[in-house]
Amino acid sequence: MGSAWWRFLVAGAALSAGILVLPIALPRNALIVATGVAAVALMVLGVRANGVRDRLPWYLLAAGVACWSAGDALWTLLADVLGVEPFPSVADAAYLVAYPLLAAGLHRLARGRLRTADRTAVLDSLIVATAVGLVLWVAFIAPSWTDAEGSVLARLVGVAYPVADLALVTQLVHLSAAQRSRTPALRLVAGAFVVVFVADMFFQAAAYIPAVEARVAWLDPLWMGAYLLWGAAALHPSVREVGESDLAPTEGLTPRRVTFLALAVSVLPTLVLVEATLGLRIHNMEVTFASLPLIGLVVLRMLGLVRRMREQSDRLAHLADTDFLTGLENTRRMTVRVDDLLVPAADGSVRGGALLLVAIERFTEINDTLGLRTGDLLLRAVGARLVAATPDGTVARLGGESFGVLLPGPTSSDHATERAAEIRAAFAEPFLLPELTVTVDVAVGVALAPADATTASDLLQRADVALSAARESRDLVARYAGQMRTGGPSAPQLMSELVAALHADEVVVHYQPQVELETGRVVGVEALVRWEHPVHGLLGPLAFVPAAERTGLIRQLTLHVLDRSLAQAARWRASGRTIPVSVNLSVRNLLDPHFVDDVRDALERHRIPATQLELEITETMAMLDPHRSVEVLGALDDLGVLLSVDDYGTGYSSLAYLQRLPVRRLKIDRSFVDGVVRDAASAAIVRSTIELARHLGLTVVAEGVEDDATLLALLEMRCLAAQGYGLGRPVPAERIPDMIDEIEARVPEVVGLRVPLPRGA
Repeated sequence: MGSAWWRFLVAGAALSAGILVLPIALPRNALIVATGVAAVALMVLGVRANGVRDRLPWYLLAAGVACWSAGDALWTLLADVLGVEPFPSVADAAYLVAYPLLAAGLHRLARGRLRTADRTAVLDSLIVATAVGLVLWVAFIAPSWTDAEGSVLARLVGVAYPVADLALVTQLVHLSAAQRSRTPALRLVAGAFVVVFVADMFFQAAAYIPAVEARVAWLDPLWMGAYLLWGAAALHPSVREVGESDLAPTEGLTPRRVTFLALAVSVLPTLVLVEATLGLRIHNMEVTFASLPLIGLVVLRMLGLVRRMREQSDRLAHLADTDFLTGLENTRRMTVRVDDLLVPAADGSVRGGALLLVAIERFTEINDTLGLRTGDLLLRAVGARLVAATPDGTVARLGGESFGVLLPGPTSSDHATERAAEIRAAFAEPFLLPELTVTVDVAVGVALAPADATTASDLLQRADVALSAARESRDLVARYAGQMRTGGPSAPQLMSELVAALHADEVVVHYQPQVELETGRVVGVEALVRWEHPVHGLLGPLAFVPAAERTGLIRQLTLHVLDRSLAQAARWRASGRTIPVSVNLSVRNLLDPHFVDDVRDALERHRIPATQLELEITETMAMLDPHRSVEVLGALDDLGVLLSVDDYGTGYSSLAYLQRLPVRRLKIDRSFVDGVVRDAASAAIVRSTIELARHLGLTVVAEGVEDDATLLALLEMRCLAAQGYGLGRPVPAERIPDMIDEIEARVPEVVGLRVPLPRGA
């Protein structure tokens, strides 16, 4: 059906153009009848072939066209075969039956799948109908009814035609106003009715204007054209979209509607002006009677428009104060609320309150690995949980992964900190999202008003400073303190300087030894990044690495550390020392399609065997997207790189699940290692982890060894290696050789060996 509609239209247009050259009326009328019959058949077949769901309006239109075509056939029989032209006749009966069927079809199309009528579309159609009705009354209805020569039946039939035309115009305007989309099929249908209306007006005018009566045969192409447009509309593929709108009615005024309604209203003064200019009788009474309902309809239309504008204004005001994703209040509204709490009362007192800034940890990783859709669902779920956890406060989303919780009224520092801890505890339960379960942690920064700030902007800024401090603290909660103002540079400031610092070699690498417990040998070093900032001094990784992960600079930072570490390993190798190096990765590295190639190139560039490089990932990082992790880590394992899991025990995975990944080593987090001597539970966790890892073929490195007692306890548990301040602090590369000699001289005595085994044995 894709091209059938225009083939039919083009062929029919050629025939309608040639109809004027036929000298005999019978062939011309027979061709018009044949076109009408073809149009009816194509309308029925077209809606079926195009899969129109609601076929009733098209069947009503087809029935109306069939009646019209029957009227043409009866008129041809009477006028061209029998040679009589009675009025009224049975042909008029067929024509007049067609009008209500066509109007009903248009009405059904206009309603579409809306359950209620579009109020504005009805008002627009009635406004136009009033204006057109006045013109038809003056031009055709009144003259037909007052015709002294006609019988009552003839006058009734004569009046029925313009009244029926008015009904079609009303429904056509209703259809045009109600349908949102202007599909080709809809345009073809509208065009057919416009052609019918024009032809009808000229045909009725022929009774009063001799010049039109003399050329009435010229109207034949118009009747035929209407048939062609009806048939083509049903054949067009877009016919299935007409009347299928699920949208709610709209009350907007488009420029097209405004112009159309303005023209309709201007008909009244234009009619009086034309009659006065031509010296005709001015129909003052008729214009007055038409003006009353027209004014009422326009007033109703304007009232609807005003109501719509008020609703839109309220909605815009709501949107201006609302976060579009979560439906919570936004920063603007939260700022207003804080300002209200800081306004002094009549007695000079300030109500004040506590502002808790809550941020989702590792949210960027979740977005990158699980996708933006999952990230959006998580943000909504986090917002809902915050609302449930703080029924006495107001929750707002302040942007990104950050939320604000405003607790109005006087609040002590201890109470606010307790509330922050309660909020963190509320996130112990995982989020059940569609198709997956996600567990997240949050950091909370606390600022009090008016103790910490007397304006909303200052309070938000200081809560943000507290949040940055919370992300670096162990319990992820921090209360704003005055010394935080100058305690260090802000993350945005550091990120703006980081790229230049990488090129200027201000970002350096320190190394911390890893010691094999049974022998006391140093079996490798972990590369730890530092920033020798020209203003703020030596910065640790917590000052800039989390922000680098959030801003995407972590890729450049990781590659910089990898390159510097392998270059240093090459220098140690050239001096006769083979020291494997361990480099920490970010989740963005696992998502980087070029990372495996970057590692391969770095190894080849510095001529370091892949077995001398260890890459560390966290278990949380691996669990966010296990499929991608297996793919990338598998490729790194194929290179020969040793893969390990850092900070094991702080995430939510299990050894059995990690066994699916090609990792060969676990590094137990310092929070468990620190308690193996004095805490039986920590000792049991570490011992069971070491035992299970050994059965799974994994070696274990314990982090955070601070003293010899912990070292001996780990040795008794048959832990392979350890690192920590009790063995050696992170130091620049040039100090590593001397530190290794010191460790390998001291640790064997601690573990009961007199001398270390020869290097390389």
